[in-house]
Amino acid sequence: MALLWFLLGISAVVGLVVSYYWIKYGVPWYALFTSLMGVSVFLFAIVWVIRSMYNGEPLAASSGMITFGLLGILLIGVGWGMIKPHTNRNIS
Repeated sequence: MALLWFLLGISAVVGLVVSYYWIKYGVPWYALFTSLMGVSVFLFAIVWVIRSMYNGEPLAASSGMITFGLLGILLIGVGWGMIKPHTNRNIS
């Protein structure tokens, strides 16, 4: 269980570091907020699955991953799509 929290902490830190660089390159706040919410929801889905499996409820684990995991991936994808036009600037 300690490894789970360690990996979730590393994932959260990586998300915050990436968001720092996005702010540095002038990405709009709504794209950054959407992506960070997607990462947060996806991390919540992972915790939901691990905790449900630990309690012996595989149905709750799979429904939680479908509900929250897909929502997190969707939010990350939408945020990435909003960020992409801002990062293709010509630097000269």
